[in-house]
Amino acid sequence: MKKLLFILALLACALVSCTKRLKPASVIVIDPIRHYYPVIQGEKMSVTYELENVSENPLFIQEIQTSCGCLVPRDELPLVILPHKNGFINLDYNTIKNNGYVSHYVYCYGNFQDTTAIVMQFDTNVVPSADYVRDYEQLWNEQEKISPTVHTFVNGNTAQKGYYIDPGMDARERSKEEIKEDLDNILP
Repeated sequence: MKKLLFILALLACALVSCTKRLKPASVIVIDPIRHYYPVIQGEKMSVTYELENVSENPLFIQEIQTSCGCLVPRDELPLVILPHKNGFINLDYNTIKNNGYVSHYVYCYGNFQDTTAIVMQFDTNVVPSADYVRDYEQLWNEQEKISPTVHTFVNGNTAQKGYYIDPGMDARERSKEEIKEDLDNILP
């Protein structure tokens, strides 16, 4: 009899489940399209996007996909941004396998108000450091041998010079519709 009551109680618990739904959240991406200054091939670059949750609901980012394996998210997922707060998506970009002009996309999937994903884009020029193009193994060996020097501490890392945006692209000054129109015209 006790086993039967236990089984019935377990079955009742299984049938009664939590039915909370994740409500959509509105977000503004600060500078979603960026142009970084040239970097030397083999350097690592940090890319950070700021997201502003402008809704009353928390924002949950469940997945981040990048257009290249050389661009890796640093954050644990899911990433949660509370209402009316700012959060950051941090990425590490390894330039070792790129040469010349590169353009990369970052796709974030979550409970966004008008879409299932937001897209961010950046570009830069990856410049070889010598007169000849070295292969991946040579670049990797050079990178492993390099340690921070006094020059790096004083002048900073050349891959961390910052970025610039196109005129009139400041998300804080433009409406959501204007930004969406521009992104629809630019992105594939």
